[in-house]
Amino acid sequence: MQVKISSLLMIGAWLILSCQTNPTHKTREVLPFHDFKNGDIICRLGNGYFSDYFRKCSKTETLYSHVGIAKIENDSIFVIHTEANELTGIGHVKKESISTFLKEVRNWGVYRIACHDSIKRRVVNKAMEYYKSKIPFDKNFDISSDDELYCAELVACCINQAFNNSKIICPDIEFARHMYYGIDNIYLFPLCNVIYKSIKDDNRSLDNSL
Repeated sequence: MQVKISSLLMIGAWLILSCQTNPTHKTREVLPFHDFKNGDIICRLGNGYFSDYFRKCSKTETLYSHVGIAKIENDSIFVIHTEANELTGIGHVKKESISTFLKEVRNWGVYRIACHDSIKRRVVNKAMEYYKSKIPFDKNFDISSDDELYCAELVACCINQAFNNSKIICPDIEFARHMYYGIDNIYLFPLCNVIYKSIKDDNRSLDNSL
């Protein structure tokens, strides 16, 4: 039993700390891609100590450790996402500029859902509801409700509810009889298409628009 509890605590630490970035790396000042649309899914791999651990939790593709939803306001681009303080595990849904969200990251990608704009608006509106309500970070990683949310859970809930509560996105990580959303669950479902990827980790380098 102690081993199971310790393992759960370790996974919790990975999920929390993977959202953090390392301030010692050079800031990305100019983004090579600007064609963001409302409701785009924005993924990133940070430089936090546990980022590589969490990206490896994804079963199919291990490129990213964090995810959010793009919101366009006039000429400004924001990302709605949720993360926790790496020491306390406390946080909530937040809205940040795209430059802040992508600051000092190694990998990042833009993905777009192939659906009517009205559905994309519902995705963003739901994300804004969570943001305005300051929904707490889900440090228990319990996907059975949306009272608390971690990053992949936030995006999955917004998309599934926009599709009239259809299970468009399903979790595929099972641990201790519980299911969890991996980052790749969010952007590899059939209606989601890659628009841009910048991959500059230690293993390979890819920077292109598709």
